[in-house]
Amino acid sequence: MSQHHKISTATIRGLWNNWALAFGSIALVMLCSLFMSKTILPMLLLAIAYALMAKMKSDHARSKMGACYLMLWVMAITIFWSAIVMLVINLLHSKWFFGGLLTAEPFNPKHPYVCSLIIFPIALIVSIYFLTRGLKSKLCSNCQARFGYYVPSNPIATLYYREARYQLRMLLWLSLVLSVVDWTYYYLFYINVNFNKPDKFYFIVMPIAVYLLSLVYMSVRYMSMSDELLDDKSERGLRPMMTVIRFLVLSGDRIFLSEGTDESIDTPAQLIIPRRDRMTADDASKKFNDISGCDEFNTRYLYTDTGYLNGANVLHYAIFLPDDAPGAGKLTGEWCSIDKLDRWLKEGALTPLLAREIHRIYSVTMAWKTYDREGHRIYPIKNYQPTFRLRDFKKWDVDYNDIHWLDVATNNEDRPFFRLRRFWRKNFRH
Repeated sequence: MSQHHKISTATIRGLWNNWALAFGSIALVMLCSLFMSKTILPMLLLAIAYALMAKMKSDHARSKMGACYLMLWVMAITIFWSAIVMLVINLLHSKWFFGGLLTAEPFNPKHPYVCSLIIFPIALIVSIYFLTRGLKSKLCSNCQARFGYYVPSNPIATLYYREARYQLRMLLWLSLVLSVVDWTYYYLFYINVNFNKPDKFYFIVMPIAVYLLSLVYMSVRYMSMSDELLDDKSERGLRPMMTVIRFLVLSGDRIFLSEGTDESIDTPAQLIIPRRDRMTADDASKKFNDISGCDEFNTRYLYTDTGYLNGANVLHYAIFLPDDAPGAGKLTGEWCSIDKLDRWLKEGALTPLLAREIHRIYSVTMAWKTYDREGHRIYPIKNYQPTFRLRDFKKWDVDYNDIHWLDVATNNEDRPFFRLRRFWRKNFRH
Protein backbone atom coordinates (compact mmCIF):
# COMPACT_ATOMS: atom_id res chain seq x y z
CA MET A 1 0.00 0.00 0.00
CA SER A 2 1.43 3.40 -1.00
CA GLN A 3 2.02 6.21 1.49
CA HIS A 4 -0.63 8.22 -0.34
CA HIS A 5 -3.18 5.43 0.14
CA LYS A 6 -2.26 4.98 3.83
CA ILE A 7 -2.73 8.69 4.59
CA SER A 8 -6.03 8.84 2.69
CA THR A 9 -7.31 5.79 4.55
CA ALA A 10 -6.20 7.22 7.91
CA THR A 11 -7.94 10.51 7.13
CA ILE A 12 -11.28 8.91 6.31
CA ARG A 13 -11.05 6.44 9.18
CA GLY A 14 -10.33 9.29 11.58
CA LEU A 15 -13.41 11.20 10.45
CA TRP A 16 -15.67 8.15 10.86
CA ASN A 17 -14.11 7.15 14.19
CA ASN A 18 -14.70 10.62 15.62
CA TRP A 19 -18.42 10.37 14.93
CA ALA A 20 -18.72 6.73 16.01
CA LEU A 21 -16.93 7.30 19.30
CA ALA A 22 -18.61 10.63 20.09
CA PHE A 23 -22.23 9.72 19.40
CA GLY A 24 -21.52 6.15 20.54
CA SER A 25 -20.77 7.51 24.01
CA ILE A 26 -24.39 8.68 24.25
CA ALA A 27 -25.66 5.30 23.06
CA LEU A 28 -23.52 3.60 25.73
CA VAL A 29 -25.03 5.79 28.43
CA MET A 30 -28.55 4.95 27.22
CA LEU A 31 -27.85 1.23 27.43
CA CYS A 32 -26.20 1.43 30.84
CA SER A 33 -29.10 3.44 32.27
CA LEU A 34 -31.30 0.34 32.01
CA PHE A 35 -29.40 -1.60 34.66
CA MET A 36 -27.42 1.02 36.62
CA SER A 37 -28.87 2.90 39.56
CA LYS A 38 -29.39 6.64 39.44
CA THR A 39 -26.72 7.05 42.10
CA ILE A 40 -23.99 5.26 40.13
CA LEU A 41 -24.87 6.41 36.59
CA PRO A 42 -23.42 9.96 36.95
CA MET A 43 -20.12 8.36 37.98
CA LEU A 44 -20.13 6.39 34.72
CA LEU A 45 -20.69 9.60 32.74
CA LEU A 46 -17.75 11.27 34.49
CA ALA A 47 -15.61 8.22 33.68
CA ILE A 48 -16.64 8.37 30.00
CA ALA A 49 -15.89 12.10 29.83
CA TYR A 50 -12.47 11.52 31.37
CA ALA A 51 -11.80 8.61 28.97
CA LEU A 52 -12.59 10.81 25.95
CA MET A 53 -10.29 13.56 27.20
CA ALA A 54 -7.55 11.06 28.05
CA LYS A 55 -7.77 9.59 24.54
CA MET A 56 -7.40 13.03 22.99
CA LYS A 57 -4.42 13.83 25.20
CA SER A 58 -2.77 10.46 24.53
CA ASP A 59 -3.28 10.63 20.75
CA HIS A 60 -1.83 14.13 20.58
CA ALA A 61 1.16 13.11 22.67
CA ARG A 62 1.92 10.11 20.42
CA SER A 63 1.07 11.58 17.03
CA LYS A 64 3.10 14.08 15.04
CA MET A 65 0.63 14.26 12.16
CA GLY A 66 -2.47 15.76 13.71
CA ALA A 67 -6.17 15.09 13.52
CA CYS A 68 -9.34 16.92 14.48
CA TYR A 69 -10.73 16.01 17.89
CA LEU A 70 -13.47 18.63 17.97
CA MET A 71 -16.32 16.09 18.09
CA LEU A 72 -14.69 14.16 20.93
CA TRP A 73 -14.11 17.39 22.86
CA VAL A 74 -17.73 18.48 22.34
CA MET A 75 -19.00 15.11 23.51
CA ALA A 76 -16.68 15.07 26.53
CA ILE A 77 -18.04 18.46 27.60
CA THR A 78 -21.63 17.34 26.93
CA ILE A 79 -21.30 14.18 29.00
CA PHE A 80 -19.41 15.96 31.77
CA TRP A 81 -22.13 18.58 32.26
CA SER A 82 -24.83 15.92 31.91
CA ALA A 83 -23.18 14.10 34.82
CA ILE A 84 -23.14 17.32 36.85
CA VAL A 85 -26.86 17.89 36.19
CA MET A 86 -27.62 14.29 37.20
CA LEU A 87 -25.61 14.68 40.41
CA VAL A 88 -27.49 17.88 41.26
CA ILE A 89 -30.82 16.13 40.68
CA ASN A 90 -29.71 13.25 42.90
CA LEU A 91 -28.73 15.69 45.64
CA LEU A 92 -32.05 17.55 45.37
CA HIS A 93 -33.84 14.23 45.92
CA SER A 94 -31.66 13.22 48.88
CA LYS A 95 -33.37 13.83 52.20
CA TRP A 96 -30.06 14.05 54.04
CA PHE A 97 -28.83 16.89 51.78
CA PHE A 98 -31.73 19.17 50.77
CA GLY A 99 -34.51 17.47 52.65
CA GLY A 100 -35.92 15.78 49.56
CA LEU A 101 -36.86 18.77 47.39
CA LEU A 102 -37.72 16.41 44.52
CA THR A 103 -40.58 14.04 45.23
CA ALA A 104 -41.20 10.65 43.65
CA GLU A 105 -43.65 12.18 41.17
CA PRO A 106 -40.99 13.68 38.86
CA PHE A 107 -38.12 11.56 40.19
CA ASN A 108 -38.62 7.90 41.00
CA PRO A 109 -35.33 6.29 42.14
CA LYS A 110 -36.72 2.82 41.33
CA HIS A 111 -36.85 3.62 37.61
CA PRO A 112 -33.96 4.11 35.15
CA TYR A 113 -32.54 7.60 34.62
CA VAL A 114 -34.19 9.16 31.57
CA CYS A 115 -30.82 10.29 30.22
CA SER A 116 -32.11 11.56 26.88
CA LEU A 117 -34.01 14.36 28.63
CA ILE A 118 -30.69 15.68 29.97
CA ILE A 119 -27.99 14.74 27.45
CA PHE A 120 -29.62 15.87 24.21
CA PRO A 121 -30.55 19.42 25.35
CA ILE A 122 -27.01 19.87 26.68
CA ALA A 123 -25.54 18.46 23.44
CA LEU A 124 -27.71 20.98 21.55
CA ILE A 125 -26.35 23.91 23.58
CA VAL A 126 -22.71 22.79 23.33
CA SER A 127 -23.02 22.21 19.56
CA ILE A 128 -24.43 25.69 19.01
CA TYR A 129 -21.61 27.20 21.08
CA PHE A 130 -18.81 25.52 19.13
CA LEU A 131 -20.46 26.18 15.77
CA THR A 132 -20.68 29.89 16.53
CA ARG A 133 -17.09 30.00 17.86
CA GLY A 134 -15.58 28.31 14.79
CA LEU A 135 -11.78 28.58 14.64
CA LYS A 136 -11.83 30.89 17.67
CA SER A 137 -12.64 28.02 20.03
CA LYS A 138 -9.88 27.06 22.43
CA LEU A 139 -9.47 23.60 20.90
CA CYS A 140 -8.97 25.04 17.41
CA SER A 141 -6.59 27.68 18.76
CA ASN A 142 -4.50 24.96 20.40
CA CYS A 143 -4.28 23.04 17.12
CA GLN A 144 -3.29 26.19 15.25
CA ALA A 145 -0.61 26.83 17.88
CA ARG A 146 0.83 23.35 17.40
CA PHE A 147 0.34 22.78 13.66
CA GLY A 148 0.10 26.34 12.37
CA TYR A 149 -2.68 28.11 10.51
CA TYR A 150 -3.89 25.55 7.99
CA VAL A 151 -7.49 26.47 7.28
CA PRO A 152 -8.00 27.16 4.40
CA SER A 153 -4.38 26.92 3.25
CA ASN A 154 -3.98 23.18 3.92
CA PRO A 155 -6.37 20.73 2.16
CA ILE A 156 -6.35 18.07 4.87
CA ALA A 157 -6.85 20.51 7.73
CA THR A 158 -9.64 22.16 5.74
CA LEU A 159 -11.24 18.76 5.22
CA TYR A 160 -11.03 17.94 8.93
CA TYR A 161 -12.42 21.31 9.97
CA ARG A 162 -15.22 21.22 7.39
CA GLU A 163 -16.22 17.70 8.40
CA ALA A 164 -16.01 18.53 12.10
CA ARG A 165 -18.49 21.35 11.53
CA TYR A 166 -20.66 19.04 9.43
CA GLN A 167 -20.70 16.49 12.25
CA LEU A 168 -21.48 19.24 14.73
CA ARG A 169 -24.47 20.30 12.62
CA MET A 170 -25.57 16.66 12.49
CA LEU A 171 -25.30 16.43 16.27
CA LEU A 172 -27.18 19.72 16.64
CA TRP A 173 -30.15 18.67 14.51
CA LEU A 174 -30.33 15.15 15.92
CA SER A 175 -30.15 16.55 19.47
CA LEU A 176 -32.86 19.08 18.65
CA VAL A 177 -35.21 16.48 17.17
CA LEU A 178 -34.62 13.93 19.93
CA SER A 179 -34.98 16.60 22.63
CA VAL A 180 -38.31 17.77 21.23
CA VAL A 181 -39.65 14.23 20.73
CA ASP A 182 -38.55 12.93 24.13
CA TRP A 183 -39.65 15.96 26.14
CA THR A 184 -43.01 16.02 24.31
CA TYR A 185 -43.53 12.35 25.12
CA TYR A 186 -42.42 12.97 28.71
CA TYR A 187 -44.97 15.75 29.27
CA LEU A 188 -47.87 14.13 27.43
CA PHE A 189 -47.55 10.40 28.01
CA TYR A 190 -44.92 9.49 30.59
CA ILE A 191 -46.27 8.30 33.95
CA ASN A 192 -43.72 7.88 36.69
CA VAL A 193 -45.22 4.66 38.01
CA ASN A 194 -43.52 2.11 35.79
CA PHE A 195 -41.06 2.08 32.91
CA ASN A 196 -43.02 0.40 30.13
CA LYS A 197 -42.19 -0.56 26.54
CA PRO A 198 -43.20 2.80 24.97
CA ASP A 199 -41.00 4.56 27.54
CA LYS A 200 -38.05 2.36 26.63
CA PHE A 201 -38.69 2.92 22.93
CA TYR A 202 -38.74 6.72 23.07
CA PHE A 203 -36.05 7.24 25.71
CA ILE A 204 -33.60 4.45 24.84
CA VAL A 205 -34.34 2.40 21.72
CA MET A 206 -35.05 5.37 19.43
CA PRO A 207 -31.80 7.29 20.26
CA ILE A 208 -29.74 4.12 19.81
CA ALA A 209 -31.49 3.38 16.50
CA VAL A 210 -30.75 6.94 15.35
CA TYR A 211 -27.10 6.39 16.29
CA LEU A 212 -26.88 3.16 14.28
CA LEU A 213 -28.53 4.79 11.26
CA SER A 214 -26.09 7.69 11.52
CA LEU A 215 -23.18 5.22 11.42
CA VAL A 216 -24.51 3.81 8.14
CA TYR A 217 -24.99 7.30 6.71
CA MET A 218 -21.50 8.42 7.73
CA SER A 219 -20.02 5.22 6.29
CA VAL A 220 -21.61 5.89 2.91
CA ARG A 221 -20.55 9.54 3.03
CA TYR A 222 -16.89 8.83 3.81
CA MET A 223 -16.61 5.86 1.47
CA SER A 224 -17.65 8.07 -1.42
CA MET A 225 -15.31 10.80 -0.20
CA SER A 226 -12.37 8.38 0.01
CA ASP A 227 -12.55 7.70 -3.75
CA GLU A 228 -11.85 11.36 -4.43
CA LEU A 229 -9.05 11.56 -1.86
CA LEU A 230 -7.38 8.47 -3.29
CA ASP A 231 -7.36 10.03 -6.75
CA ASP A 232 -3.93 11.64 -7.23
CA LYS A 233 -5.31 13.73 -10.09
CA SER A 234 -8.15 15.19 -8.06
CA GLU A 235 -7.87 18.81 -7.02
CA ARG A 236 -8.86 17.73 -3.53
CA GLY A 237 -6.47 14.80 -3.57
CA LEU A 238 -3.54 14.71 -1.18
CA ARG A 239 -0.56 16.74 -2.33
CA PRO A 240 3.03 15.56 -2.29
CA MET A 241 4.98 16.41 0.84
CA MET A 242 6.71 19.77 0.81
CA THR A 243 8.17 22.41 3.10
CA VAL A 244 7.47 26.12 3.08
CA ILE A 245 10.27 28.39 4.35
CA ARG A 246 9.14 31.82 5.50
CA PHE A 247 11.42 34.73 6.42
CA LEU A 248 10.22 37.76 8.37
CA VAL A 249 12.55 40.56 7.24
CA LEU A 250 13.23 43.22 9.88
CA SER A 251 15.37 46.31 10.21
CA GLY A 252 15.29 48.27 13.44
CA ASP A 253 11.63 48.88 14.28
CA ARG A 254 10.47 48.10 10.74
CA ILE A 255 9.26 44.99 8.95
CA PHE A 256 9.41 44.46 5.18
CA LEU A 257 6.05 43.46 3.65
CA SER A 258 4.35 43.40 0.26
CA GLU A 259 0.85 43.05 -1.17
CA GLY A 260 0.05 39.75 -2.91
CA THR A 261 -2.18 39.00 -5.89
CA ASP A 262 -5.18 38.59 -3.55
CA GLU A 263 -4.51 42.07 -2.09
CA SER A 264 -3.52 40.64 1.30
CA ILE A 265 -0.28 41.67 3.01
CA ASP A 266 2.48 39.11 3.53
CA THR A 267 6.22 38.71 3.66
CA PRO A 268 7.74 38.60 0.17
CA ALA A 269 10.50 36.25 1.37
CA GLN A 270 9.28 32.66 1.19
CA LEU A 271 9.93 29.60 -0.92
CA ILE A 272 8.81 25.98 -1.28
CA ILE A 273 11.24 23.04 -1.22
CA PRO A 274 10.90 19.25 -0.93
CA ARG A 275 9.82 18.10 2.52
CA ARG A 276 12.37 18.37 5.31
CA ASP A 277 11.96 18.70 9.07
CA ARG A 278 15.13 20.61 9.95
CA MET A 279 17.46 23.13 8.41
CA THR A 280 20.70 24.56 9.72
CA ALA A 281 21.11 28.30 10.18
CA ASP A 282 23.71 28.34 7.37
CA ASP A 283 21.30 26.61 4.96
CA ALA A 284 18.52 29.04 5.86
CA SER A 285 20.86 32.02 5.40
CA LYS A 286 21.95 30.72 2.00
CA LYS A 287 18.37 30.32 0.84
CA PHE A 288 17.50 33.84 1.93
CA ASN A 289 20.59 35.13 0.13
CA ASP A 290 19.47 33.29 -3.02
CA ILE A 291 16.02 34.90 -3.11
CA SER A 292 17.02 38.38 -1.87
CA GLY A 293 20.61 38.95 -2.94
CA CYS A 294 21.36 40.44 0.49
CA ASP A 295 24.75 39.65 2.03
CA GLU A 296 24.73 41.53 5.33
CA PHE A 297 22.11 40.07 7.68
CA ASN A 298 21.58 37.85 10.71
CA THR A 299 19.31 34.81 10.72
CA ARG A 300 17.25 33.51 13.64
CA TYR A 301 15.18 30.33 13.67
CA LEU A 302 11.74 30.93 15.18
CA TYR A 303 9.58 27.82 15.12
CA THR A 304 8.19 25.02 12.96
CA ASP A 305 4.60 24.23 12.09
CA THR A 306 4.73 20.44 11.85
CA GLY A 307 1.92 20.19 9.33
CA TYR A 308 -1.36 18.32 9.06
CA LEU A 309 -0.89 14.74 7.81
CA ASN A 310 1.02 15.08 4.56
CA GLY A 311 0.37 18.80 4.13
CA ALA A 312 3.31 21.18 3.98
CA ASN A 313 5.18 21.90 7.15
CA VAL A 314 6.43 25.46 7.60
CA LEU A 315 9.84 26.61 8.87
CA HIS A 316 9.74 30.16 10.23
CA TYR A 317 12.81 32.41 10.38
CA ALA A 318 13.55 36.03 11.20
CA ILE A 319 16.06 37.99 9.12
CA PHE A 320 17.68 41.06 10.68
CA LEU A 321 19.09 43.57 8.21
CA PRO A 322 21.12 46.64 9.30
CA ASP A 323 19.02 49.30 11.02
CA ASP A 324 19.43 51.76 8.15
CA ALA A 325 18.75 49.27 5.31
CA PRO A 326 17.01 51.16 2.46
CA GLY A 327 15.43 47.98 1.08
CA ALA A 328 15.64 44.19 1.08
CA GLY A 329 17.76 43.47 -1.99
CA LYS A 330 15.81 41.92 -4.87
CA LEU A 331 12.64 41.59 -2.78
CA THR A 332 9.83 43.99 -3.63
CA GLY A 333 7.79 45.63 -0.89
CA GLU A 334 7.95 48.41 1.66
CA TRP A 335 9.15 48.98 5.20
CA CYS A 336 6.28 49.20 7.71
CA SER A 337 6.20 50.43 11.30
CA ILE A 338 4.77 48.33 14.10
CA ASP A 339 1.81 50.73 14.35
CA LYS A 340 0.96 50.18 10.70
CA LEU A 341 1.37 46.43 11.14
CA ASP A 342 -0.98 46.49 14.12
CA ARG A 343 -3.58 48.44 12.12
CA TRP A 344 -3.42 45.95 9.22
CA LEU A 345 -3.73 43.09 11.69
CA LYS A 346 -6.91 44.55 13.22
CA GLU A 347 -8.33 45.26 9.76
CA GLY A 348 -7.73 41.65 8.65
CA ALA A 349 -5.45 42.78 5.81
CA LEU A 350 -2.68 40.29 6.63
CA THR A 351 -2.56 36.76 5.26
CA PRO A 352 -3.57 34.08 7.81
CA LEU A 353 0.01 32.80 8.02
CA LEU A 354 1.48 36.24 8.70
CA ALA A 355 -1.25 37.03 11.23
CA ARG A 356 -0.47 33.77 13.04
CA GLU A 357 3.25 34.57 13.03
CA ILE A 358 2.74 38.03 14.49
CA HIS A 359 0.29 36.70 17.06
CA ARG A 360 2.67 33.93 18.14
CA ILE A 361 5.73 36.17 18.37
CA TYR A 362 3.85 38.82 20.36
CA SER A 363 2.09 36.32 22.69
CA VAL A 364 5.22 34.30 23.45
CA THR A 365 7.36 37.42 23.95
CA MET A 366 4.93 39.14 26.30
CA ALA A 367 4.33 35.93 28.28
CA TRP A 368 8.08 35.34 28.61
CA LYS A 369 8.75 38.93 29.68
CA THR A 370 5.85 39.03 32.17
CA TYR A 371 5.56 35.56 33.77
CA ASP A 372 7.66 32.56 34.73
CA ARG A 373 6.95 29.12 33.28
CA GLU A 374 4.37 28.44 36.00
CA GLY A 375 2.35 31.53 35.09
CA HIS A 376 3.37 33.63 38.09
CA ARG A 377 4.32 37.28 37.57
CA ILE A 378 8.04 37.98 37.46
CA TYR A 379 7.51 41.49 38.80
CA PRO A 380 4.97 41.96 41.65
CA ILE A 381 3.40 44.95 39.94
CA LYS A 382 -0.27 44.56 39.10
CA ASN A 383 -1.21 45.26 35.47
CA TYR A 384 2.44 45.83 34.54
CA GLN A 385 2.94 45.48 30.77
CA PRO A 386 6.49 45.21 29.39
CA THR A 387 7.40 46.97 26.16
CA PHE A 388 7.36 45.26 22.77
CA ARG A 389 9.74 46.75 20.19
CA LEU A 390 10.85 45.09 16.99
CA ARG A 391 14.39 46.43 17.40
CA ASP A 392 14.74 44.22 20.53
CA PHE A 393 13.58 41.09 18.72
CA LYS A 394 17.06 39.70 18.07
CA LYS A 395 17.98 40.07 21.76
CA TRP A 396 15.01 38.17 23.22
CA ASP A 397 16.25 34.86 24.61
CA VAL A 398 13.01 32.89 24.32
CA ASP A 399 12.20 29.71 22.39
CA TYR A 400 9.32 30.49 20.03
CA ASN A 401 9.04 26.78 19.24
CA ASP A 402 8.01 26.09 22.84
CA ILE A 403 4.20 26.19 22.81
CA HIS A 404 4.19 26.14 26.64
CA TRP A 405 4.56 29.93 26.50
CA LEU A 406 1.28 30.13 24.57
CA ASP A 407 -0.36 28.34 27.50
CA VAL A 408 1.20 30.83 29.90
CA ALA A 409 -0.13 33.70 27.74
CA THR A 410 -3.70 32.44 28.17
CA ASN A 411 -3.47 30.96 31.66
CA ASN A 412 -1.57 33.04 34.20
CA GLU A 413 -2.17 34.48 37.64
CA ASP A 414 -3.77 37.59 36.15
CA ARG A 415 -6.61 35.42 34.81
CA PRO A 416 -9.61 34.34 36.94
CA PHE A 417 -9.46 30.84 38.49
CA PHE A 418 -5.78 30.53 37.59
CA ARG A 419 -5.03 27.46 39.74
CA LEU A 420 -8.24 25.67 38.79
CA ARG A 421 -7.63 26.31 35.09
CA ARG A 422 -4.03 25.11 35.40
CA PHE A 423 -5.17 21.87 37.08
CA TRP A 424 -7.78 21.31 34.37
CA ARG A 425 -5.33 21.82 31.53
CA LYS A 426 -2.65 19.68 33.12
CA ASN A 427 -4.94 16.70 33.68
CA PHE A 428 -7.62 16.88 31.00
CA ARG A 429 -6.68 19.09 28.07
CA HIS A 430 -4.79 17.43 25.20
